[in-house]
Amino acid sequence: MIQSPPFFVPKVSKDQFESHYQAMATHVGCPAPELSERVYAIEFKHNGQEWTATVGEPMRGFHRRTIRSGGASVERKDSIPDSALVLAIFPGNPYIVVTDGGQAIGTRSVWENPLMAGRPTSITRFLQGKQF
Repeated sequence: MIQSPPFFVPKVSKDQFESHYQAMATHVGCPAPELSERVYAIEFKHNGQEWTATVGEPMRGFHRRTIRSGGASVERKDSIPDSALVLAIFPGNPYIVVTDGGQAIGTRSVWENPLMAGRPTSITRFLQGKQF
């Protein structure tokens, strides 16, 4: 389980969290939820891969595969690297994840920005009632 921090927006000073968050919501056509409903992290599946989007961190993915080892079946989890830093996650159907498109590291992400994450398998909200 992911431990959630108080609400924040990466790469933005504390006094601009709200205005940047509202601007991202407007840009992607989503309503900006109340502080108690804001999403810190989600886990979701896409094309047989499992992904985690956490605000302030790069997208993380992996896929599972079964191999034979010493006559037994062994499941392996292979990481899928991605450079896109998650800036915000908006709840809905589908959930919308806004990233920097991998620009901070200088490489492109495999994801469109914003990306549609469908229905998450896990949702973690920001710590309620507080901001960084």
